Amino acid sequence: MKNSKILNAKQLSQLFKTIENFAHAERDRLVVALTYYCAMRINEVAQLKWGNVLDSNLLPQTQITFKTEQVKGREPQRVLVSKRCRMEINRYLKFYISNKGKVDFKKPLIQTQRNTQFSANSLCHHINKLYRKANMPHVTSHSGRKSYITSLANKAVNVKVIMKLARHKHLSTTQKYIEVNDEQLEEANELV
Repeated sequence: MKNSKILNAKQLSQLFKTIENFAHAERDRLVVALTYYCAMRINEVAQLKWGNVLDSNLLPQTQITFKTEQVKGREPQRVLVSKRCRMEINRYLKFYISNKGKVDFKKPLIQTQRNTQFSANSLCHHINKLYRKANMPHVTSHSGRKSYITSLANKAVNVKVIMKLARHKHLSTTQKYIEVNDEQLEEANELV
């Protein structure tokens, strides 16, 4: 986590444009969106089924609930799905239906080329390789989560709220994720 670089909104937008030129662009875009807009861990993304993210009317859910055995901390956890992320899920859904047809709620949301579920490790390697291919060598599968937390902190969201959204047990863990740069220091100094 220490070495993973965060992405600002402009860099994320550029990454999405770059991904468009790669194979499996729509799938990979959704993986990045889930980590960046919902602070999901890559192992959580790898476990998602269509039924976790869509309701019976094929509309994106506003939250995803993980069972104890699915997440770090071994307690049931709720992930709030932002409006931006729901738009990304819709985008992927349209692509998926036009290319593969009907959605099976029991099938993995993020599938390999062979239509199987990624393991957490293989999805992590795949996304890290994607970032390197996009000329972002210091960005990792953990960067989306770290960017989410830093972005909220930079918008002056209460750190306890961020802690709950990130699903951390301890405030000190959340604080370790928050990046500070020189521009922020200069802006803060001018507030006095």
